[in-house]
This record gives sequence, structure tokens and C-alpha cells, in this order.
Amino acid sequence: MSLHRLLGFDVSVPDPDALATWYGALGLEGTPNDGYAGGDGGGRVGLDEGPFRRLVSIHVGADDDRDLEAIARRLADGGAAVERTDEGTVAVVDPATSVRMRVSAAEPERRGPAVPAPEEANRPGTTVRANRRAPGTEAVARAPRRLGHLVLGTPDLAATRSLLVDGLGFKVSDEIDGIISFLRCSTDHHNVALVSSPVPLLQHYSWECDDLDHVGATATSVLRRDPDGHVWGIGRHFAGSNFYWYLRDPSGAFLELYSDLDQITDDEAWERDGRTEFGLDRIANAWGPEIPLEFIEPADLADLQAGWAARA
Repeated sequence: MSLHRLLGFDVSVPDPDALATWYGALGLEGTPNDGYAGGDGGGRVGLDEGPFRRLVSIHVGADDDRDLEAIARRLADGGAAVERTDEGTVAVVDPATSVRMRVSAAEPERRGPAVPAPEEANRPGTTVRANRRAPGTEAVARAPRRLGHLVLGTPDLAATRSLLVDGLGFKVSDEIDGIISFLRCSTDHHNVALVSSPVPLLQHYSWECDDLDHVGATATSVLRRDPDGHVWGIGRHFAGSNFYWYLRDPSGAFLELYSDLDQITDDEAWERDGRTEFGLDRIANAWGPEIPLEFIEPADLADLQAGWAARA
């Protein structure tokens, strides 16, 4: 694919300083203007101030200028108003969400050191770790490795999906028509997912961790400072297969710490072997706590609706 990674996104929130402080405690590094990134660098989250929390833009990396030209042509052929910047970026505003989608030529993502496979766990009838505690008991909180994905709520899922898939070149990994679409611009199972929503919103965003112990230790350190920040988890999703634990950031958005996400390196193999039946009975998780109501209807939905009404 010409697209190859998520470069980041920008949000506006009423109190960016509070969110920046929270990011620092999570271990993310950066500034509001330059964006915040995980320990491996990679995709960044930029912050700005606004009257209500809003996803402003999504930035995606493509291979080269030829890919940008092809994307610009597809967008124009579809009737979109295409923007071109002096830096070579192709941009378009999604009419359904007012989110500015940007695509730039970018180098492939450079990942940090590989994570060694965890020591095999003791199982009934099989003892591989005798007379000592599991290494996971020594896990400590540390920065997530990298920005993984985000989920965009849209009042017109079909239109936003068409813009990303037919215009920008995202691929579909899993979906339930009219409810949720998991889209990828890299080998990750999803980099941007779309859900139906009464108003545009950043439903959640995620950061990759090394393993389940990394997820647990880092989430626990946050919750010891802010017990009310727990939202959902720990569990394992069906779509994407990843372990998850969701927290609430100071802006009201949900932040997911995850590990062990499906990787799609061969489109045909995924369609043949990986894209198994996906439905409402397995849309939330394979195991774990039931999905909380606020994950479907956020507590600040009335504020978001008022914000969009005032913006209209």
C-alpha cells in the first residue's frame, strides 16, 4: 500500500495544560505544538485550546510524491476540495466530521528495540518456572512504545469511510455495515476506526505497550493517582485480538493502553485466514468486563452537541 503509517493527530480541548501534564505523568514526551510521542517516537498527538474537545486533524504517511499525486487525483475525481501545501502535503476536510485529513511523504517508521518473547508461563501439568516468582511481578510503569490508532465518531459513517478508503487509500480489516469500520494504513489491524455518532468526536485513541504486564503496570500507576480515571478493562478484544485497558484523560476522551494487536502483512492471507466472522456478539471483546455505557454514549455528549451547535 502507498500509505504506510499513522503520523499522528491534533485535538483541541478546553484545558490543554491539564492534558499535557497528564501525558507527562504517563511517560509521553513532547510539547503541545510539536506533539506528544511514546518511547519509540513515531506518531504524535498535538494539542490546542478550544471551547470543547474536538479532533482537528489526522496525519498519515505515504511512500512518495507519486502516491500523493494519485491520492489527490482520486479525491478530486470524487468531488472533494483538495488542498496542496508548499511542503507537499495533500489535505482534505471530511464534510461529515470537519476533520482535516493530511497525507505526507514520510520515511518508514523506525521502531525501538525488539521485545523478547516472555518466559512461558506455568500451566496445569507443566512447570517451566520453578521456585521463583513470575517476571511480571517486577513490571514497572513506563512510557508506552508508540501511538497506535484512534477511533473517530462520525454522523455519516458511509461518507467518512468512502473518503478514507476510496480517496486516501485505507484498507478495511473488519467492519459491521453502518456501525463500525476498522481501517488500516499500515500493517496494524487498524490505525483509524470509524463508529456512528450523533456528532463528530474522538471516541478513543490508543498507545502500544510491550505486553500485558506493561499495560497493567502503566495503567495501575495512572489509576493510583486518579482512581476515577478507570473506564474499561482489562480484557481482550475480538477485532484486532489485542489486550486492552481504557482510561479517561482529563479532556474526557478515552485512552487505551494495548498489546498484541493483529498484524496484517499479506492482504490475501488476512482475507482468507484472518478475517473471521465478526458480529455484534463479539464487537466489544472476546473476554473481559462488559462494555460500559459511557463508552457508547460519553458522559460529555451533551457538551459536545452544544459545542457543535454553537460552531454551526
